[in-house]
Amino acid sequence: MNKNIIKILRFAKIYGPSRTFIKAAGRLRFGNKLAFISSSNDKDISIVGCGQFAFSTIGYFLKKQFGDRFLSCYDINYKQSKSLGEFYGFKYIEKDFDILLEHKPKYIYVASNHHSHTDYAIQILKRNIDVYIEKPISVTFEQFKNLQDTIKNSSASIYAGYNRPFSGAIQDLTAFIKGKKTPMSINYFISGHKIGADHWYRDPKEGTRICGNVGHWLDLTIHLFALRGQIPEKMDIAISYSSPDEPDDNFAITLTTELNDIVTIMLTSRSEPFEGINETINIQCDDVIAKIDDFRSMVIWKNEKLYKKKYWPKDVGHKKAIMQPFEKDESKKRNWYEVELSTILMLHITDMVLERQTKDIFMLIEKLKQIKESNK
Repeated sequence: MNKNIIKILRFAKIYGPSRTFIKAAGRLRFGNKLAFISSSNDKDISIVGCGQFAFSTIGYFLKKQFGDRFLSCYDINYKQSKSLGEFYGFKYIEKDFDILLEHKPKYIYVASNHHSHTDYAIQILKRNIDVYIEKPISVTFEQFKNLQDTIKNSSASIYAGYNRPFSGAIQDLTAFIKGKKTPMSINYFISGHKIGADHWYRDPKEGTRICGNVGHWLDLTIHLFALRGQIPEKMDIAISYSSPDEPDDNFAITLTTELNDIVTIMLTSRSEPFEGINETINIQCDDVIAKIDDFRSMVIWKNEKLYKKKYWPKDVGHKKAIMQPFEKDESKKRNWYEVELSTILMLHITDMVLERQTKDIFMLIEKLKQIKESNK
């Protein structure tokens, strides 16, 4: 059987038929308008950056939830914005991002290249328009400081696209570890996409794969720490590189804290995984042991009690993360303080990787305090 057919069938089993169709459409970019989902008279959502993620994830969940609520889209690659706009049935802008702002949307989703996220978000916030930034929110400390200053002076809301905390598995795990206030052991093993040396993720300006990928698991770690009721102030960081010529691939990061936590993150990409990125996460907190298998299933042991969960379609948390701007219950939105902490940890590790550094001590809470005080 043809590999592409096998892949479509396999993806349908993982993500369901409709999501698989959209993923395929995003790759092929055929221009037929998506007409089988209900329409809406409200046109108040715009998108910046019209690549595969905007097409197959942001567009999919927003269309499914709201129908024809899209107002306009923009990408520096006109073909990308044209194909996205034609498929979902909304305006696509050819020349200038400012034109999108002139359309006065209520919400803008930013899914462009990583280095541009902060700049777009700042322009949007200055117009007091709510903004959802796909990860990462910044790729340098300077960008992060500028973004923080803009947030402080804007009446608009900001949301981040770190979706793992919204996954079914983490949502179910919350009740087991919330408020435990005991040391945690966390292990992540990630089989990631194999990308070439000329891939845009490799550009130091874009923050390497640390901002592109590892930020997800650093962010989830901060979220898990917050759930158990204690966020460490100090982290001892150790990085093992399999090759000095490719420091942001096939490596392991170990974090230890003054609270006796230990966290390991291994990212490997020796070959392209046929079913896409695959994650195995093991967590222990007091008498709770949990194993998450690719966000498709989870097993929890709590002493003699055993709990098993299945998640179909695969639930990495994209839907709930993307719906944050429309969630009325504030407790169901992400705590921005967690995003701030995970971002500065990610930026520090990015700098370590760029400098081929293997060990360092990072004062997490103090660093964020310094950044905020410098913006006063």
